[in-house]
Amino acid sequence: MNSGKKVARYRKPKSFNIGVLVFLIIFVYVIISVYIYMTKDHLTIYEVKEGSTSDDSIFTGLIFRDEEVVTTDMAGYINYYHGDGDRVSKNSTIYSVDGNKDSYDLIGSSEETIDLSQEDIANLKKEISNFQKNYQDSNFQTVYNFKYDMENSLLEIVNDTMLSKLQTVLEENGTSSTFKVMKSKSSGIITYSTDGLEELSIDAATAENFKSDSYKKTQLRTVDLIEKGSPVYKIIKSDNWNILILLNKDQYKQLKEEENVTITFTDDGLTTTVPVTVYQEGTDYFARLDLDKFMVRYLSQRFIKVEISVNSAEGLKIPVSSIVKKDFYQVPLDYFTTGGDSGSTGLIMETYKDNKDMEYVFVPTDIYYSDDDYGYVDARLFEPGDKIYSEEEEKEFSISQKQTLEGVFNVNKGYAVFRRIEILYKNEEYCIVEKGTKYGLSVYDHIALDGKTAVEQKIIY
Repeated sequence: MNSGKKVARYRKPKSFNIGVLVFLIIFVYVIISVYIYMTKDHLTIYEVKEGSTSDDSIFTGLIFRDEEVVTTDMAGYINYYHGDGDRVSKNSTIYSVDGNKDSYDLIGSSEETIDLSQEDIANLKKEISNFQKNYQDSNFQTVYNFKYDMENSLLEIVNDTMLSKLQTVLEENGTSSTFKVMKSKSSGIITYSTDGLEELSIDAATAENFKSDSYKKTQLRTVDLIEKGSPVYKIIKSDNWNILILLNKDQYKQLKEEENVTITFTDDGLTTTVPVTVYQEGTDYFARLDLDKFMVRYLSQRFIKVEISVNSAEGLKIPVSSIVKKDFYQVPLDYFTTGGDSGSTGLIMETYKDNKDMEYVFVPTDIYYSDDDYGYVDARLFEPGDKIYSEEEEKEFSISQKQTLEGVFNVNKGYAVFRRIEILYKNEEYCIVEKGTKYGLSVYDHIALDGKTAVEQKIIY
């Protein structure tokens, strides 16, 4: 039965879903966090390590020695009595020349035993004794000189004996007029090649002399007949020698202030430190290296490659990007004291209460660097004109003098702390800093790779 009443649809009241709100808040927070993370500068950590570095350049140098080319005063066949690089004394028999080659067979067929005279034995003993008295471990090169001297003394005894007998045979056969023995007019080291640069002085050398494409070396030892006046050997009269190097303008500026440089011969890796003289001739720049040993080692060379190390340093290697500058106040060392609950180092500062009564307050402060007179304290802790007090001396000091120090931010403890550095060497990417400095860095310390991204005392982890 229809009662005539109308039925209305029930509308459920809207309810607030707290879960959706929480989700939206979390979502917005994540979006903001991701945005901040993506846009902010990130702190990258670098571990300090020991290292060394230098500005190294490889050059082709031109060698100069005190050398003389000796020529023969008669034509004929040459027979030598010393090897290349042998050290000889004055009046030593160097070679013989024979116009008809008869001496070759006589010298080569001799197998007689050589008897040493008492004088020969005495001279050998004297050389050994002199070597023992003068030898020093710091100059091992003398061992090679002694070796050369002993070999040459023995060769000279053998050669003199053989030539004496040969001279007798030649005279008996009536052929001595074609045979002549030649002795050295000076002591030195002999070699059997020439290159035409023996007469060139180091002062007269130009950039043209460094063009090795036209360089030619001539071997003097031969079994062929040679003409009168032909070169037969070369003698180097001194162990002192020079290497001349052609520089560009930047290299010239880099070496200009150096008195000594460390060089490495690239042929065999030998390293030594030598005096250097840098000069300019017209538009060309040169460096002259002065040496007094190792000459025999490179006797056969006119051009030699050397690596020059400049500004070399050893210490702690850090990136240049880590370096920052920070201002500090200079405070006399006798004003520092210990106090507070932790017994930390700090300063007693003069302050005033609201009622303008003066009182002394202990301010903890780290010392970031100290010299003979001053300790350097963080400039953020004080204002210019702040006064500190020394209880021992009963005197006051007004803080005002600032200094800027170079350093890095150490993050070993999870927050950035400034540490001063002393730079020994610096290039575009890395620098070498002094190891073991007070208030400085140590091996395996962690520092900010980019010092500009670090905020002092801020937690980074």
